[in-house]
Amino acid sequence: MKRYKKEENGILEVGQTLYTKRFSLTVDRNLCKGCELCMLICPREAITLVPVESVDGRAVAPLVDVDENKCDFHGICAVICPFNAIRITTNGVDGLPVVSKEAFPTLTRDICVRSELCEPGCKKCEETCPLKIISVKETDGGTVVDIQKELCAGCQICWMECPVDAIEVTKFIEGSVSIRAEICPDGCRNCLDVCPVDALALDEDGKVFVKDINCIYCGACLKVCPESGALSIVRTAVRHSPINSGAWNKGLQKVTSAKGLVRELAGERADKAREAVISLESSEEKESEYDKSKLL
Repeated sequence: MKRYKKEENGILEVGQTLYTKRFSLTVDRNLCKGCELCMLICPREAITLVPVESVDGRAVAPLVDVDENKCDFHGICAVICPFNAIRITTNGVDGLPVVSKEAFPTLTRDICVRSELCEPGCKKCEETCPLKIISVKETDGGTVVDIQKELCAGCQICWMECPVDAIEVTKFIEGSVSIRAEICPDGCRNCLDVCPVDALALDEDGKVFVKDINCIYCGACLKVCPESGALSIVRTAVRHSPINSGAWNKGLQKVTSAKGLVRELAGERADKAREAVISLESSEEKESEYDKSKLL
């Protein structure tokens, strides 16, 4: 068995080579925003965040580092990454073992685009998208809006800025952010500098506040805040594909909280209850139809 680690052209790669299989994990630094989600959910504690010095007085998000001797290449980190910056391959083929083995779900990225509603010449969504993943083109058939959905973090800015509601985006992580402005260091703008989706802004007094409707609760701001307790994030839910897994429940608790896990389990019980009621109603309808047929 051989393990390796290398970095070229903004791509961090760690890998493991066995006799019949080759595993690799790559982090695309052009997509990674230095948030904390992958680090929180990793069961092997293989991921750390390395601080980066400020540039021209502006804070820079930390760099993700992966310990090649701890990584198991299961892809849990890739599942939770809002920016799709992590990739797992087995023998050169993309795939997430934890998803294929039904141990973890996939995030639900609900994005609806109705280009037929767009006004000719309008590029508001393209211009305001903080991740630059939207392009608008004028064709003979009308306006075409193209969104790289796999890279969408769900900030909803395009939806908020669209004058005709041609785009609808649903967040896949819910939560809240609190800022204690009274203990923020004077003049500090670190969180503002690194927020990947422009969910932080300054009020008239020069204090940072949260545009909660746009926040994706990734935690990038927490990693550069110099004052403990000035910023806090509570994640309450993660929208995902159906799953029934103890491993996912443990991962969810790390990313959210015990309350978040309780909410998840309560939701699962509610879904099962609804399914049972639907099944019962369907069964009763069939019995009723059978009884009627006997009377004819």
